[in-house]
Amino acid sequence: MAKNRVSKILIGLLLLLPGSWAFADNHPAEVMTLKELLGREFKPGYMALNSDVDLNFFLNRLAWSIPAEELKKIGGRIGTIDDWVPEMIKAAESAETEGRLMHAANYWKAAEFYMMAGDDKRRAYERFIELHDRALPGISKVRKNVPYEGGFLPVVELAAKGTQKGTIVIHSGYDGLVEELILPLGPLMAAGYRVIAFEGPGQGGVLRVQDIPMPREWEKPVGAILDFFDIDDCTLIGMSLGGYLAPRAAAFDSRIKRVVAWGAMHDMVAGPRQDPQFAILENLVLSGEREKTNGAFREMSKDSLKLQLSGSHGKHVSGGKDIFEFYQWALNMSLKDVAHLIKQDVLIVMGTQDHLVPMEQAWISAKAMSNARSMSVRIITEQEQGAEHCQIGNPRLTIDEILSWLQRLEHRDQALKDPLPYLATGS
Repeated sequence: MAKNRVSKILIGLLLLLPGSWAFADNHPAEVMTLKELLGREFKPGYMALNSDVDLNFFLNRLAWSIPAEELKKIGGRIGTIDDWVPEMIKAAESAETEGRLMHAANYWKAAEFYMMAGDDKRRAYERFIELHDRALPGISKVRKNVPYEGGFLPVVELAAKGTQKGTIVIHSGYDGLVEELILPLGPLMAAGYRVIAFEGPGQGGVLRVQDIPMPREWEKPVGAILDFFDIDDCTLIGMSLGGYLAPRAAAFDSRIKRVVAWGAMHDMVAGPRQDPQFAILENLVLSGEREKTNGAFREMSKDSLKLQLSGSHGKHVSGGKDIFEFYQWALNMSLKDVAHLIKQDVLIVMGTQDHLVPMEQAWISAKAMSNARSMSVRIITEQEQGAEHCQIGNPRLTIDEILSWLQRLEHRDQALKDPLPYLATGS
């Protein structure tokens, strides 16, 4: 079995998360204010920090707060996935000893990412949260908890600067963390938008601490957020797998007036489906062959820690008791049956070299959303340093595109308030 190829593709089900980016100058201080964090400038660039495409991707995610030179050295010591967790824990302990609390927090986040679901993973996550909030003490003032199905959804609410123009609600994707969403929000606030970032079920602490898995019906957690904050008009942004989740929510909640897929995700398994080995698993699942599915995955992953992690993580996020149920869940994470219900203004942003999701997903989504009020697609290239998943090398480009798009919609709507008489359509 071609395990290397299978591992490269199926691990995408583990890596569907938002990225991070590099500060113009790194902040080594023990603590910083929320204002300092949100006001940082970023240098674009996707760096070569490790020869493994997946590990390199995560090292680039860490580059928002950790100097590239340091990450390059650590990346050089990581030969395989087996080296990742011990190296990240060692780096976390060293950074904490030196008083670099945010660096230490993010090293713990990196270590936790490649741990099997269980007590060690939860403890690593708790260390990340503890150090993150010590490094950013002001975060406690903007945190809120929104009741949800016997638990709660963690929220960070950030006020607009100056006169408020509107509300933006943002979430990540396949088990993302709300803390990762904070960094790009400064320009949105500066442009006059109140921003509400949240973790939904299957993400962050909702998954790790409360053990609430991710539903297909993302309109449920989004609805809880909109109800709690009494929102009847918002822009919803979903990153990574959020490119499925946010449009899905928009299809069933008219309070969402505009929706952004920051990374197209018409079909969660579109990437893995390109590999014939995944096609075997898919056919077994569709045939209802539970034991054969589980057995095939065990054989496929017995010499691949990456695939074992992918399966562990997938079961945790989906709430599936085995690989069969996880893949059943994943196969249902598709906009195929609901895209025509989306009637909002839609923006899809996609990179040309996304190693997790086929670029064609952008065009498939755009075509399927046939009843959208408007459709905009922005393809970002290697020359713009934003071709990778979620524009990890240059996410500010996406933020600028979102603001430009919102401005264009504002101008359009203003003009449409006074149209010519006797319109043939839309009258």
